[in-house]
Amino acid sequence: MKKILISATVVSVVAAAVATAHSGATGVVRERMDGMVAMRDAVRTLTPMMQGQVDYDRQTVIDAAAIIESHAGETMTVLFEEGTGGMPSAATPAVWEDWEAFEAIAMRLEVVAGALGEAAANPPGSAMPEGDAQADAGAMMGGASSMMGGSAEPDAAMMAQMPVDRVFALAAQTCSSCHTPFRIEQED
Repeated sequence: MKKILISATVVSVVAAAVATAHSGATGVVRERMDGMVAMRDAVRTLTPMMQGQVDYDRQTVIDAAAIIESHAGETMTVLFEEGTGGMPSAATPAVWEDWEAFEAIAMRLEVVAGALGEAAANPPGSAMPEGDAQADAGAMMGGASSMMGGSAEPDAAMMAQMPVDRVFALAAQTCSSCHTPFRIEQED
């Protein structure tokens, strides 16, 4: 549970800085920033629920997961056209220098977000399905390396069977694994 809280906190803090970069952004840069803000807001909606601070609401999870999924994957990557780095963008040159890694994380986020919506039927703290606990534990401990295709990475069907708070933690880890190398840290 502590990992979930830490992951959710990291995503919230990192994503909060996105809003400060919007000054002067236009075109595709503004569009991708708006998508990041939408995902940040979805994470902020879910975080207190996953931490047990507010009542669990399955439909809220489904709706927030749909928002994240709709801004991930190819929807995200097409907004990172070559030459759209630099201020006011918070994208580091690594986005284009290591495109395959960036694209893999964006695609993974789409899969995890879709699974998050499906896992909404499995309330926080519910039991893991038989045989999946070990794979889940490996993915949770694998961090960014598991997001890049490590063998312990659960697939969409497995994640859909997991407790929703664990899938949320995987989504948070996926976001963090992208922000670390591909996003300029900004002060609030």
